[in-house]
Amino acid sequence: MQELFSQVQKHLSNDVLSQLGRQVGASDLQSVSKAAGGITELLLDAIAKNASDPQSGGGLYKAIEKDHDGGILGNLLGVLGGQAKPRNPSTTNGAGIVNHLLGKKQLEVAQVVSQYSGLDIFKSGVLMQLIAPVVMGVVGQTKKSNGLDLGGLASVLLGGNRSAGPASNGRSSGMLGKLLDMDGDGNAMDDLLKIGMKILTK
Repeated sequence: MQELFSQVQKHLSNDVLSQLGRQVGASDLQSVSKAAGGITELLLDAIAKNASDPQSGGGLYKAIEKDHDGGILGNLLGVLGGQAKPRNPSTTNGAGIVNHLLGKKQLEVAQVVSQYSGLDIFKSGVLMQLIAPVVMGVVGQTKKSNGLDLGGLASVLLGGNRSAGPASNGRSSGMLGKLLDMDGDGNAMDDLLKIGMKILTK
């Protein structure tokens, strides 16, 4: 997963983060950047969990195949700024992506990201919807360029995640993942509901 995380971060350049900050009404680029890193890791965790689940994996794979080939990554600023329109509107449907991946956990994720980054919870939630198409674009591009089937995609997601422990030291999202992954199974999403409110009430 670390490779996918790094690819997303490459696309979230300072120019892109500034654009995202303007869209959510946040002027502190550091907070936006920190929130973006946490959101990226948590969404990748959620995608990995979906991809490895026999019940949800097939649907996720079809959605990636149909709507997320990585095309938006070629003109991300244009798409985010509204100057460029993707051929497939579902490509940029961040609310739909987040709802599919997180379901009822959306609020808890936004709360933890807000607490972690210092970005307002509402802005964290909106930022999550804006970043979701970028994350899915990177996952889709990886699937397409490597000719991965569902098993191969799950292997890339889970394999990278499980081996990323020490290697993730020093990157902000790795620290967030470590904070959330209390049972040490490599998947922060499993522990999110247990500690989201606990962090906020400290």
